[in-house]
Amino acid sequence: MSNERKKFSLRKLIYNDKYLIIISVLAAVVIWCATSMNLSPETVKTISVSVPVDFSDSAADQLGIKSFGDEMINVDVTISCKKYLAKDINADDLNITLQTNEVTTKGNIEVPIRVSANDNADFNIVSFYPTVYRAYFDVEDSKVMDIEIKYPDESFIETGYVMGNNLLSESSITVVGPKTYVSRVKNVVANVSFDEMLSKTQTVDIKPIAVDEFGDRVEYVKIVAKNDTITLTVPVLKQTTLDVTSSFIGKPLKVDETKFDVSYSVNRVNAGVLEEAELKNANVGNIDFAQLNVGKNVFSFKTSEIDTFTVLDDIDTIDVTVVVPSSYKKKTFYVDGNNVDITNIPDGYKAEVASLSSFEAVVIGQRDDLATINAEDIRLFVDLSPIKDSFNKGLNKCTITATIENNDSCWVYGTYTTEIRIFND
Repeated sequence: MSNERKKFSLRKLIYNDKYLIIISVLAAVVIWCATSMNLSPETVKTISVSVPVDFSDSAADQLGIKSFGDEMINVDVTISCKKYLAKDINADDLNITLQTNEVTTKGNIEVPIRVSANDNADFNIVSFYPTVYRAYFDVEDSKVMDIEIKYPDESFIETGYVMGNNLLSESSITVVGPKTYVSRVKNVVANVSFDEMLSKTQTVDIKPIAVDEFGDRVEYVKIVAKNDTITLTVPVLKQTTLDVTSSFIGKPLKVDETKFDVSYSVNRVNAGVLEEAELKNANVGNIDFAQLNVGKNVFSFKTSEIDTFTVLDDIDTIDVTVVVPSSYKKKTFYVDGNNVDITNIPDGYKAEVASLSSFEAVVIGQRDDLATINAEDIRLFVDLSPIKDSFNKGLNKCTITATIENNDSCWVYGTYTTEIRIFND
Protein backbone atom coordinates (compact mmCIF):
# COMPACT_ATOMS: atom_id res chain seq x y z
CA MET A 1 0.00 0.00 0.00
CA SER A 2 1.41 3.39 -0.97
CA ASN A 3 0.61 4.99 2.46
CA GLU A 4 2.27 2.30 4.45
CA ARG A 5 5.21 3.58 6.47
CA LYS A 6 8.58 2.08 5.82
CA LYS A 7 9.85 -0.17 8.56
CA PHE A 8 12.83 1.01 10.66
CA SER A 9 16.00 -0.93 9.77
CA LEU A 10 18.91 -0.97 12.25
CA ARG A 11 21.02 -2.70 9.65
CA LYS A 12 20.59 0.17 7.22
CA LEU A 13 21.36 2.71 9.99
CA ILE A 14 24.62 0.94 10.93
CA TYR A 15 25.78 0.74 7.33
CA ASN A 16 24.89 4.41 6.72
CA ASP A 17 28.20 6.32 6.89
CA LYS A 18 26.64 9.64 7.85
CA TYR A 19 24.82 8.27 10.91
CA LEU A 20 27.76 6.14 11.88
CA ILE A 21 30.07 9.18 12.04
CA ILE A 22 27.64 11.11 14.28
CA ILE A 23 27.19 8.18 16.68
CA SER A 24 30.96 7.70 16.88
CA VAL A 25 31.61 11.34 17.75
CA LEU A 26 28.95 11.38 20.48
CA ALA A 27 30.28 8.18 21.98
CA ALA A 28 33.82 9.58 21.98
CA VAL A 29 32.70 12.76 23.78
CA VAL A 30 30.86 10.77 26.47
CA ILE A 31 33.83 8.46 27.00
CA TRP A 32 36.23 11.44 27.16
CA CYS A 33 34.09 13.31 29.72
CA ALA A 34 33.70 10.24 31.91
CA THR A 35 37.42 9.48 31.74
CA SER A 36 38.37 13.15 32.46
CA MET A 37 36.14 13.32 35.53
CA ASN A 38 37.46 10.06 36.91
CA LEU A 39 41.09 10.78 36.13
CA SER A 40 41.01 14.60 36.91
CA PRO A 41 43.87 15.58 39.25
CA GLU A 42 43.16 16.51 42.88
CA THR A 43 43.79 20.10 44.01
CA VAL A 44 43.57 22.09 47.24
CA LYS A 45 41.82 25.39 47.88
CA THR A 46 41.66 27.69 50.92
CA ILE A 47 38.36 29.43 51.67
CA SER A 48 38.15 32.31 54.20
CA VAL A 49 34.85 32.39 56.07
CA SER A 50 33.62 35.20 58.38
CA VAL A 51 31.81 33.70 61.37
CA PRO A 52 29.74 35.82 63.83
CA VAL A 53 30.26 35.04 67.52
CA ASP A 54 26.85 34.26 69.00
CA PHE A 55 26.31 32.77 72.45
CA SER A 56 22.57 33.39 72.60
CA ASP A 57 20.47 30.43 73.79
CA SER A 58 23.61 28.76 75.18
CA ALA A 59 24.39 27.61 78.71
CA ALA A 60 26.55 30.73 79.17
CA ASP A 61 23.65 32.95 78.13
CA GLN A 62 21.33 31.30 80.64
CA LEU A 63 23.95 31.86 83.37
CA GLY A 64 24.29 35.55 82.46
CA ILE A 65 27.83 35.04 81.16
CA LYS A 66 28.91 36.99 78.08
CA SER A 67 31.82 36.72 75.68
CA PHE A 68 34.33 39.57 75.74
CA GLY A 69 36.44 39.16 72.64
CA ASP A 70 36.13 39.50 68.88
CA GLU A 71 32.54 39.73 67.69
CA MET A 72 33.50 38.26 64.32
CA ILE A 73 36.23 35.71 63.50
CA ASN A 74 37.74 34.65 60.17
CA VAL A 75 38.30 30.92 59.71
CA ASP A 76 40.56 29.76 56.86
CA VAL A 77 39.42 26.31 55.64
CA THR A 78 41.61 24.22 53.32
CA ILE A 79 39.76 21.64 51.19
CA SER A 80 40.79 19.01 48.61
CA CYS A 81 38.66 18.30 45.55
CA LYS A 82 38.75 17.51 41.85
CA LYS A 83 40.35 20.39 40.00
CA TYR A 84 37.35 20.97 37.76
CA LEU A 85 35.14 21.45 40.88
CA ALA A 86 37.38 23.89 42.76
CA LYS A 87 36.09 27.14 41.24
CA ASP A 88 32.48 26.39 42.22
CA ILE A 89 33.13 25.63 45.91
CA ASN A 90 32.72 28.61 48.28
CA ALA A 91 31.86 29.53 51.88
CA ASP A 92 28.20 28.58 51.37
CA ASP A 93 29.29 24.94 51.09
CA LEU A 94 30.73 24.96 54.65
CA ASN A 95 29.15 24.82 58.09
CA ILE A 96 31.23 26.55 60.80
CA THR A 97 30.01 26.72 64.38
CA LEU A 98 31.33 27.37 67.87
CA GLN A 99 30.86 24.75 70.57
CA THR A 100 29.11 27.36 72.74
CA ASN A 101 27.64 24.96 75.29
CA GLU A 102 31.11 24.12 76.56
CA VAL A 103 31.22 27.53 78.32
CA THR A 104 29.70 27.28 81.82
CA THR A 105 32.15 29.32 83.93
CA LYS A 106 33.92 32.66 83.77
CA GLY A 107 37.57 33.16 82.82
CA ASN A 108 39.82 32.87 79.77
CA ILE A 109 38.35 30.01 77.75
CA GLU A 110 39.16 28.41 74.38
CA VAL A 111 35.94 27.47 72.61
CA PRO A 112 36.39 24.70 69.97
CA ILE A 113 35.45 25.54 66.40
CA ARG A 114 33.71 22.86 64.33
CA VAL A 115 33.90 22.81 60.52
CA SER A 116 31.92 20.45 58.29
CA ALA A 117 30.80 20.25 54.67
CA ASN A 118 27.21 20.60 53.55
CA ASP A 119 25.33 17.45 52.58
CA ASN A 120 26.27 16.01 49.18
CA ALA A 121 29.48 18.07 49.09
CA ASP A 122 32.06 16.59 46.72
CA PHE A 123 35.21 17.64 48.59
CA ASN A 124 37.17 16.83 51.74
CA ILE A 125 38.20 19.19 54.54
CA VAL A 126 41.97 19.01 54.96
CA SER A 127 42.47 21.57 57.79
CA PHE A 128 41.24 24.86 59.19
CA TYR A 129 42.61 27.71 61.34
CA PRO A 130 42.00 28.87 63.98
CA THR A 131 40.69 25.76 65.63
CA VAL A 132 39.47 27.57 68.77
CA TYR A 133 37.90 30.91 69.66
CA ARG A 134 39.73 32.60 72.55
CA ALA A 135 37.91 35.11 74.76
CA TYR A 136 37.28 36.14 78.34
CA PHE A 137 33.89 35.14 79.74
CA ASP A 138 32.22 36.88 82.67
CA VAL A 139 29.09 38.67 83.87
CA GLU A 140 28.79 42.09 82.20
CA ASP A 141 29.24 45.21 84.33
CA SER A 142 29.44 48.95 83.66
CA LYS A 143 30.16 52.24 85.38
CA VAL A 144 30.01 55.91 84.40
CA MET A 145 33.30 57.80 84.66
CA ASP A 146 34.67 61.25 83.87
CA ILE A 147 37.29 61.71 81.17
CA GLU A 148 40.69 62.96 82.31
CA ILE A 149 42.74 64.86 79.74
CA LYS A 150 46.52 64.37 79.91
CA TYR A 151 49.08 66.60 78.21
CA PRO A 152 52.82 65.85 78.09
CA ASP A 153 53.30 69.47 79.29
CA GLU A 154 51.87 72.92 78.62
CA SER A 155 54.79 74.20 76.55
CA PHE A 156 52.53 74.13 73.47
CA ILE A 157 50.96 77.49 74.46
CA GLU A 158 52.55 80.59 72.92
CA THR A 159 54.08 83.23 75.22
CA GLY A 160 51.48 85.81 76.25
CA TYR A 161 48.68 83.26 76.13
CA VAL A 162 47.25 80.78 78.63
CA MET A 163 45.15 77.67 78.33
CA GLY A 164 41.55 77.94 79.50
CA ASN A 165 39.37 75.19 80.92
CA ASN A 166 39.00 72.14 78.68
CA LEU A 167 35.63 71.74 76.95
CA LEU A 168 34.58 68.17 76.17
CA SER A 169 31.68 67.27 73.89
CA GLU A 170 30.95 64.55 76.48
CA SER A 171 32.39 64.99 79.96
CA SER A 172 31.60 61.43 81.02
CA ILE A 173 31.35 58.03 79.34
CA THR A 174 30.38 54.48 80.27
CA VAL A 175 32.93 51.72 80.74
CA VAL A 176 31.42 48.35 79.78
CA GLY A 177 32.97 44.90 80.06
CA PRO A 178 33.47 41.82 82.23
CA LYS A 179 32.84 42.56 85.89
CA THR A 180 36.30 41.39 86.94
CA TYR A 181 38.01 43.82 84.58
CA VAL A 182 35.61 46.75 85.01
CA SER A 183 36.43 46.68 88.72
CA ARG A 184 40.09 47.27 87.84
CA VAL A 185 39.39 50.51 85.97
CA LYS A 186 40.68 53.45 88.00
CA ASN A 187 40.50 56.26 85.42
CA VAL A 188 39.48 57.01 81.87
CA VAL A 189 42.18 59.11 80.21
CA ALA A 190 42.81 60.71 76.84
CA ASN A 191 46.36 61.67 75.91
CA VAL A 192 46.53 64.85 73.83
CA SER A 193 49.54 66.50 72.21
CA PHE A 194 50.13 69.18 69.57
CA ASP A 195 52.85 69.44 66.95
CA GLU A 196 53.10 73.24 67.14
CA MET A 197 52.68 76.12 69.56
CA LEU A 198 49.10 77.35 69.96
CA SER A 199 47.86 80.93 69.96
CA LYS A 200 44.30 80.09 68.93
CA THR A 201 41.64 77.80 70.30
CA GLN A 202 41.87 74.26 68.92
CA THR A 203 39.32 71.42 68.68
CA VAL A 204 40.56 67.84 68.28
CA ASP A 205 39.10 64.33 68.34
CA ILE A 206 40.12 62.21 71.32
CA LYS A 207 40.14 58.48 72.03
CA PRO A 208 39.71 57.79 75.76
CA ILE A 209 41.07 54.56 77.22
CA ALA A 210 40.38 52.82 80.53
CA VAL A 211 43.43 52.38 82.78
CA ASP A 212 44.11 50.73 86.14
CA GLU A 213 45.72 52.23 89.24
CA PHE A 214 49.17 51.83 87.64
CA GLY A 215 48.17 53.63 84.45
CA ASP A 216 48.13 50.45 82.37
CA ARG A 217 45.35 49.86 79.86
CA VAL A 218 42.62 47.48 81.07
CA GLU A 219 41.82 44.66 78.66
CA TYR A 220 38.40 43.51 77.46
CA VAL A 221 36.56 46.71 78.43
CA LYS A 222 35.20 49.21 75.93
CA ILE A 223 34.24 52.86 76.08
CA VAL A 224 30.60 53.64 75.27
CA ALA A 225 29.79 57.27 74.42
CA LYS A 226 26.66 59.04 73.22
CA ASN A 227 28.29 59.88 69.90
CA ASP A 228 30.77 58.12 67.65
CA THR A 229 33.34 60.90 68.09
CA ILE A 230 34.32 62.73 71.28
CA THR A 231 35.90 66.14 70.78
CA LEU A 232 38.06 68.28 73.02
CA THR A 233 38.19 72.05 72.68
CA VAL A 234 41.30 73.68 74.14
CA PRO A 235 40.58 77.40 74.67
CA VAL A 236 43.70 79.50 74.15
CA LEU A 237 43.31 82.81 75.97
CA LYS A 238 45.26 86.03 75.69
CA GLN A 239 46.64 87.37 78.97
CA THR A 240 45.41 90.86 79.85
CA THR A 241 44.40 93.09 82.78
CA LEU A 242 40.77 94.15 83.10
CA ASP A 243 38.76 96.49 85.33
CA VAL A 244 36.11 94.66 87.36
CA THR A 245 32.49 95.56 86.71
CA SER A 246 28.95 94.10 87.02
CA SER A 247 25.48 94.55 85.53
CA PHE A 248 21.99 95.21 86.85
CA ILE A 249 18.94 93.29 85.64
CA GLY A 250 15.27 93.96 86.35
CA LYS A 251 15.96 97.67 86.80
CA PRO A 252 12.91 99.97 86.62
CA LEU A 253 13.28 102.35 83.73
CA LYS A 254 13.38 105.57 85.78
CA VAL A 255 15.77 104.36 88.49
CA ASP A 256 19.19 105.99 88.16
CA GLU A 257 21.65 103.30 89.31
CA THR A 258 24.53 105.76 89.09
CA LYS A 259 23.22 107.16 92.38
CA PHE A 260 24.01 103.81 94.02
CA ASP A 261 27.45 103.29 95.58
CA VAL A 262 28.98 100.19 93.91
CA SER A 263 32.38 98.83 95.00
CA TYR A 264 34.38 95.61 94.45
CA SER A 265 36.65 93.49 96.62
CA VAL A 266 39.21 93.79 93.81
CA ASN A 267 39.14 96.50 91.19
CA ARG A 268 41.36 94.87 88.56
CA VAL A 269 42.16 91.26 87.67
CA ASN A 270 44.68 89.48 85.51
CA ALA A 271 42.53 87.57 83.05
CA GLY A 272 42.68 85.21 80.13
CA VAL A 273 40.24 86.17 77.38
CA LEU A 274 39.45 84.99 73.89
CA GLU A 275 41.35 87.37 71.66
CA GLU A 276 38.43 87.72 69.24
CA ALA A 277 36.05 88.66 72.10
CA GLU A 278 37.83 92.01 72.60
CA LEU A 279 36.66 92.38 76.21
CA LYS A 280 37.18 95.80 77.76
CA ASN A 281 36.00 94.98 81.29
CA ALA A 282 35.74 91.97 83.57
CA ASN A 283 31.98 91.69 84.15
CA VAL A 284 31.65 89.27 87.09
CA GLY A 285 27.87 88.83 86.85
CA ASN A 286 24.36 90.24 87.09
CA ILE A 287 22.70 91.78 90.13
CA ASP A 288 18.91 91.44 90.18
CA PHE A 289 17.03 94.47 91.47
CA ALA A 290 14.69 92.04 93.27
CA GLN A 291 17.64 91.34 95.59
CA LEU A 292 18.44 95.00 96.33
CA ASN A 293 17.34 96.29 99.74
CA VAL A 294 17.75 99.79 101.09
CA GLY A 295 21.26 100.18 102.48
CA LYS A 296 24.22 97.82 102.05
CA ASN A 297 23.92 94.71 99.85
CA VAL A 298 26.80 92.29 99.24
CA PHE A 299 26.87 89.79 96.36
CA SER A 300 29.60 87.16 95.95
CA PHE A 301 30.56 85.76 92.56
CA LYS A 302 32.71 82.63 92.25
CA THR A 303 35.50 83.19 89.76
CA SER A 304 35.26 79.54 88.66
CA GLU A 305 31.69 80.15 87.45
CA ILE A 306 32.51 83.14 85.25
CA ASP A 307 32.31 81.94 81.64
CA THR A 308 33.29 85.04 79.64
CA PHE A 309 36.91 85.11 80.87
CA THR A 310 39.27 83.25 83.18
CA VAL A 311 40.63 84.91 86.32
CA LEU A 312 44.35 84.15 86.48
CA ASP A 313 44.84 85.59 89.98
CA ASP A 314 44.55 83.36 93.04
CA ILE A 315 41.03 84.59 93.86
CA ASP A 316 38.08 82.30 94.60
CA THR A 317 35.36 84.96 94.83
CA ILE A 318 34.83 88.61 93.93
CA ASP A 319 32.43 90.51 96.17
CA VAL A 320 30.25 93.33 94.85
CA THR A 321 28.84 95.80 97.41
CA VAL A 322 25.85 97.89 96.38
CA VAL A 323 24.59 100.61 98.71
CA VAL A 324 21.06 101.83 97.95
CA PRO A 325 20.80 105.40 99.34
CA SER A 326 18.51 106.22 102.26
CA SER A 327 16.36 108.38 100.01
CA TYR A 328 14.75 105.10 98.96
CA LYS A 329 12.08 103.75 101.31
CA LYS A 330 10.27 100.44 101.82
CA LYS A 331 6.54 99.85 101.98
CA THR A 332 4.67 96.57 102.50
CA PHE A 333 1.53 95.80 100.53
CA TYR A 334 -0.89 92.94 101.28
CA VAL A 335 -1.92 91.41 97.99
CA ASP A 336 -4.80 88.98 97.43
CA GLY A 337 -3.05 85.63 97.07
CA ASN A 338 -5.84 84.18 94.97
CA ASN A 339 -4.97 86.45 92.05
CA VAL A 340 -1.92 84.60 90.79
CA ASP A 341 -1.37 84.08 87.07
CA ILE A 342 0.13 80.64 86.35
CA THR A 343 1.87 80.29 83.00
CA ASN A 344 3.44 77.43 81.00
CA ILE A 345 1.24 74.74 82.52
CA PRO A 346 2.23 71.29 81.13
CA ASP A 347 -0.04 69.95 78.40
CA GLY A 348 -2.90 67.85 79.71
CA TYR A 349 -2.77 69.34 83.21
CA LYS A 350 -4.29 72.11 85.26
CA ALA A 351 -2.63 74.09 88.07
CA GLU A 352 -3.79 76.15 91.02
CA VAL A 353 -2.31 77.87 94.05
CA ALA A 354 -2.58 75.48 96.98
CA SER A 355 -2.74 78.01 99.80
CA LEU A 356 -1.93 81.69 99.53
CA SER A 357 -4.68 83.75 101.08
CA SER A 358 -2.47 86.82 101.46
CA PHE A 359 0.84 87.86 99.95
CA GLU A 360 3.15 90.45 101.53
CA ALA A 361 5.03 92.37 98.86
CA VAL A 362 7.85 94.69 99.95
CA VAL A 363 8.17 97.56 97.48
CA ILE A 364 11.17 99.91 97.36
CA GLY A 365 11.19 103.37 95.80
CA GLN A 366 11.25 107.07 96.47
CA ARG A 367 8.66 108.23 99.01
CA ASP A 368 6.57 110.15 96.48
CA ASP A 369 6.60 107.22 94.03
CA LEU A 370 5.50 104.75 96.71
CA ALA A 371 2.52 106.96 97.52
CA THR A 372 1.11 106.38 94.03
CA ILE A 373 1.00 102.57 94.39
CA ASN A 374 -1.96 100.48 95.60
CA ALA A 375 -2.07 96.75 96.41
CA GLU A 376 -4.17 96.23 93.27
CA ASP A 377 -1.23 97.46 91.15
CA ILE A 378 0.91 94.49 92.16
CA ARG A 379 0.58 91.48 89.89
CA LEU A 380 1.73 87.97 90.89
CA PHE A 381 3.03 85.38 88.40
CA VAL A 382 4.21 81.78 88.65
CA ASP A 383 6.08 80.40 85.64
CA LEU A 384 6.05 76.57 85.57
CA SER A 385 8.58 76.21 82.73
CA PRO A 386 11.52 75.57 85.14
CA ILE A 387 9.78 72.40 86.38
CA LYS A 388 8.07 71.27 83.15
CA ASP A 389 10.31 68.19 82.92
CA SER A 390 10.33 67.33 86.63
CA PHE A 391 6.99 68.35 88.13
CA ASN A 392 4.97 66.11 90.41
CA LYS A 393 1.25 65.57 90.31
CA GLY A 394 0.17 67.25 93.50
CA LEU A 395 2.14 69.95 95.31
CA ASN A 396 5.18 71.66 93.77
CA LYS A 397 7.21 74.46 95.35
CA CYS A 398 7.51 77.35 92.87
CA THR A 399 8.85 80.90 92.75
CA ILE A 400 6.48 83.87 92.65
CA THR A 401 7.41 86.88 90.52
CA ALA A 402 5.81 90.16 91.55
CA THR A 403 5.58 93.19 89.25
CA ILE A 404 4.09 96.66 89.60
CA GLU A 405 1.74 97.79 86.88
CA ASN A 406 2.01 101.28 85.43
CA ASN A 407 5.12 102.07 87.46
CA ASP A 408 8.72 102.34 86.31
CA SER A 409 10.39 103.87 89.37
CA CYS A 410 9.88 101.21 92.10
CA TRP A 411 10.65 97.51 92.46
CA VAL A 412 9.46 94.52 94.53
CA TYR A 413 12.19 93.32 96.87
CA GLY A 414 12.68 89.72 97.98
CA THR A 415 12.29 86.12 96.84
CA TYR A 416 8.87 84.55 97.29
CA THR A 417 7.64 80.99 96.90
CA THR A 418 4.33 79.18 97.09
CA GLU A 419 2.99 75.69 96.55
CA ILE A 420 1.25 75.00 93.25
CA ARG A 421 -1.03 71.98 92.90
CA ILE A 422 -0.82 70.30 89.48
CA PHE A 423 -3.53 67.82 88.49
CA ASN A 424 -4.96 66.14 85.38
CA ASP A 425 -7.01 68.28 83.06
